[in-house]
Amino acid sequence: MMQKVIRAKSNEKMEVLNLNITPLALDKIHEFLEQRQPLPLGIRIFVYQDLNGISHSLSFTDEVSSSDTVFDIDGITFVTDAHSAPFLANMILDFMTVGESSGFVFQNDCASASRSCLNCKGACHARRVQ
Repeated sequence: MMQKVIRAKSNEKMEVLNLNITPLALDKIHEFLEQRQPLPLGIRIFVYQDLNGISHSLSFTDEVSSSDTVFDIDGITFVTDAHSAPFLANMILDFMTVGESSGFVFQNDCASASRSCLNCKGACHARRVQ
């Protein structure tokens, strides 16, 4: 069964991020936020490069810079920096449980270390982290 995804738009900068978050991931983020005291401003999504290529990560944040993109989905404030925003295009954030392990999963074919991206026909490699 396919899950409905939510597309985020940054009202402040009027750009479409095409960030897709599944309802299960949103539920888990709400759950984690409810456990935090004091409540953080929101969730920061960022991209970094490691030996395996491009990686995505989430963290709680209380800071927003003037170059950040800030958007709201289901009452949750999300923040991303100008460097990371292009890598969120067509990304799906999901939450999965396999056996005894569970966690957030970032699905984005264009952010892999592979040079043979089928979805973007190589255009995403122009946006790779330097």
